[in-house]
Amino acid sequence: MKKRLRRKKHIGEFAEFGRQLIIKRNQKQGLDQFLDDFIEEAIEANGCFCGGGSDDKLGVVIELGRRSQNPEEKLEKIIKWVQSRSDVETYQVGPEFDLWHGEFQDIDQE
Repeated sequence: MKKRLRRKKHIGEFAEFGRQLIIKRNQKQGLDQFLDDFIEEAIEANGCFCGGGSDDKLGVVIELGRRSQNPEEKLEKIIKWVQSRSDVETYQVGPEFDLWHGEFQDIDQE
């Protein structure tokens, strides 16, 4: 398959990978500030994107990029940010999957 088509179809060297992240906080107040900080300092600062929602816990899928963009290094930095927060009680990270063609398996067991 030609490079142009591989890029268009997000396959081969153009496949984009992601992981699910679930964060449970130990406090109810300050959610808006936490979300702003999370998006700015953890996600955007590492060149990633995320989508998801929050209720009593934040569940997102993080787009980590292509293999050539070091997705594991990006995830490591995001996890360090989460671990450094005093308002995070627990977190879970799901397995890596292809965002365009992979099977998403929800890690939320509740």
